[in-house]
Amino acid sequence: MTRGAYLVLFLCTFLIAVSSFAAEPAVTFTKDVAPILYSNCVGCHRAGEIAPMSLMSYDEVRPWAKSIQKKVASREMPPWGANPEFGTFKDDRSLSKQQIETIVKWVDAGAPKGNEADLPPVPKFATGWSHGEPDAVIEMPVDFELPAEGEIPVTDFFVRVPYDHDVYVKGLEVRPGTPGLVHHAGVYVIDRVPDGAKLVNGRILDGNGKIMTRNQVARASGGSGTQELQKLLSYVPGRGYEEYQGDAGQLIKAGSLINFYMHYQATGQPAKDRTRVGLYFAKAGAEVNHQIYHAFSAAGPTTYIVEGKEVTPKNQQDEGGVDLPHIPPYVDNFKVVSVHSITEPITLYGLTPHLHLRGKSMRYTLTWPDGREEVLLDVPRYDFNWQVYYELEGPKQIPAGSKITVVTLFDNSVKNKYNPAPEKEVWWSEQSWDEMYAPQARITVDSRDLRKKATTQQKQQ
Repeated sequence: MTRGAYLVLFLCTFLIAVSSFAAEPAVTFTKDVAPILYSNCVGCHRAGEIAPMSLMSYDEVRPWAKSIQKKVASREMPPWGANPEFGTFKDDRSLSKQQIETIVKWVDAGAPKGNEADLPPVPKFATGWSHGEPDAVIEMPVDFELPAEGEIPVTDFFVRVPYDHDVYVKGLEVRPGTPGLVHHAGVYVIDRVPDGAKLVNGRILDGNGKIMTRNQVARASGGSGTQELQKLLSYVPGRGYEEYQGDAGQLIKAGSLINFYMHYQATGQPAKDRTRVGLYFAKAGAEVNHQIYHAFSAAGPTTYIVEGKEVTPKNQQDEGGVDLPHIPPYVDNFKVVSVHSITEPITLYGLTPHLHLRGKSMRYTLTWPDGREEVLLDVPRYDFNWQVYYELEGPKQIPAGSKITVVTLFDNSVKNKYNPAPEKEVWWSEQSWDEMYAPQARITVDSRDLRKKATTQQKQQ
């Protein structure tokens, strides 16, 4: 080949490379990055919400570009712990590999803004209640005064429902009165004030005038603790609304009481709070025929295996937790297994791992009656700061004779950056520095059809 031919070949190759490079459009905020943030991030990252900064505009995003790149590349943000290999869930806010690559390329290119005309419409959010004004709002009966500092014990408040008839609920939302004060909260239904007790300023007092906790109220009414209480909803930062699929929902009976189970954290300044729960009633065509339960124990017995040995928990704890053998110091893979026997057909709607600071991972596996296994949910890197409700894409029918095995690891070693005291033995309680094992779920039991019960229920509107 002559020198001239080589030169022509070189020029052709160069021009092809240049044209190929030129054909690849630049990644910009307005055209590529804003749609990702608007779909997956700004629910929390906007003014008045829990995130520390707003990401609604280019000017707000640009100073955080490198931090955003780091967080999304490590999959720390958006918070979504489910292993994508298993299950399909509603409201999955995780980013795809392609979306992560887009953000990384944008930051590496200097985070250019792009053409203003490419910017999609800014999302609009309801002010106040996230899903519009509820049909009814029930609030704590009194303000709770928080000190500026110190440990604040978990506190129960009770208020009678303002109805003389039963109500059916398809959706609920918990809203703290003052943002930033509520570490977590649970809202429950209590059938009645125990005999000999009385309701005074939002507290239930026993015959001796001593304040009763909700577990004490449950036991005084013939139950053993939290598992016998009807749970409506949990609140943690980033999660406070649930709406039920199919004919599932909540029945709140006339004459019952709403229990606000409140865990506050001091912020350095005296403050007060009055948390509320909003109720969205069932409407014609979307009736509630089955009661939601938050634990598999509603459908059968549970066997617990700790470090390979079967154990019997001493008692039930708050949030559905159990009192198990203590976690030794410095152990990095303390293993707890619970096997939940399904003795009658159920419908599964979603799953919520609930652990504390040593929680490392949790996996739910369904074993069908014929022996087939199916992983329902795998959370390989549990994060106490983001306790997600993983709602299934659609309700799942599970027959009698099945079992659900939950395998959980706890890390009490120095490798756990959230561990407050690796040198200490870990007990089980509702306090964050202790531990909790509560593999929660949302289920209905098929045979418990509310339409079969002869009650004073008012016809659903």
